[in-house]
Amino acid sequence: MIHPNPALRPMAKPIPDAHWHGEVADAASILKHVSRLWGEATIAHPPVAPSDGPATTHGLAVLTRASTLNLTAVARSLREAEHIEHTVVRLGDLYPSRATVLVADHDAPATDDPLLDVDVTLLEQEATKSRPAVRFETIRVLVDSGKEAQLASIASPLLVADLQDFLWWASSSGMGSPLFFDLASVSDRVIVDSATIRQPAVELHHLAAIVAAGTTGAKLSDFSWQRLTPWRNLIAQFFDHPRTVGALDLIDEVELTYGIGANGMSGFTGALLLAGWLGSSLGWEAPGDLVRIRGAEPGWRVTLRGGNDADHREVLLKVRPAADPVAGCSLASVTALAHGGRAGTFRLERVGASEVSARSDVPGIPTTRRMAFAPLPDDASLLGEELRQFGRDGTFEAALMLATKLAPDITLD
Repeated sequence: MIHPNPALRPMAKPIPDAHWHGEVADAASILKHVSRLWGEATIAHPPVAPSDGPATTHGLAVLTRASTLNLTAVARSLREAEHIEHTVVRLGDLYPSRATVLVADHDAPATDDPLLDVDVTLLEQEATKSRPAVRFETIRVLVDSGKEAQLASIASPLLVADLQDFLWWASSSGMGSPLFFDLASVSDRVIVDSATIRQPAVELHHLAAIVAAGTTGAKLSDFSWQRLTPWRNLIAQFFDHPRTVGALDLIDEVELTYGIGANGMSGFTGALLLAGWLGSSLGWEAPGDLVRIRGAEPGWRVTLRGGNDADHREVLLKVRPAADPVAGCSLASVTALAHGGRAGTFRLERVGASEVSARSDVPGIPTTRRMAFAPLPDDASLLGEELRQFGRDGTFEAALMLATKLAPDITLD
């Protein structure tokens, strides 16, 4: 179970004295220090049974060393690296066997030092009444930006054999870099958060290239897409009624508003993905990308083509920022009009950190209003959910391909 409330999520903590920091030349040297730490920690710090009634075998606390998956995460600053490590220890109930954090520090000046700055930490999530203690390791490898390409050769030898390999590209830039594609080529799944990107047309194009590779490429996941799950469910529920399902083919205007979160994160790409989902599901085609709306109201618009040759129609799509701090880096509202509203008006709006309101007005049917529980997930919840996914998500991939066509060539503020 993933706890939506971070305060309820059990956190892994460093094993006392099970830490090493130093400079090495290669991955083999890193692994030697990892093996040494495990040997010392097992002797010096056996798992402690909790007071609430532990899982035990013949009076001894049971220890489980995680053997689930490899997680390789990439950062381009120390701040991003700290965020990764802060997220990993809060995963709660699914920890990687090894989490390797590759850091190409673009804030540090380039040097001629060929050595890798390495931190190794062993961690433990304490035992509970229902499960044993779980131990795993994190490895941080730090280089300056001039040696970023070197990280690709370090990553592969650090993967634990015979486990699924996940790549979390946690940086807000570089999704088209050689390192990105080198690491993606040896990963089973690539996880990104497109809410961090500043140039949607450029970065979404790189992500679409992974999807276009098909079975020869890694599977792709996006935190932004996962944040849309309650929105997509609520939109689908609008049209569950036999009297409303026909309005789907009459939608001719959609307006999406999005929030702007902390650290430059934005719900803009989430809005593009929702538009991509609607369009790919309903057979809309994009003649081009979004263009800026002229006038005082900021935003973008595009006219999509719906229907078929015998019943051609146009769908006006608008995407606008919202001055709504509650929306964070996801959607603030969704409004869809069918036949100019004469066949129905459907609206979703985030009204709190945990709630989205839904309202539908359809002629001949009483107005429907309700509140849905839709908490804004933190990154540990999002990452934990992605680490459980092993197959391809065809719905997401179709949405991404259309979102890429819609993305304007802009740099987000």
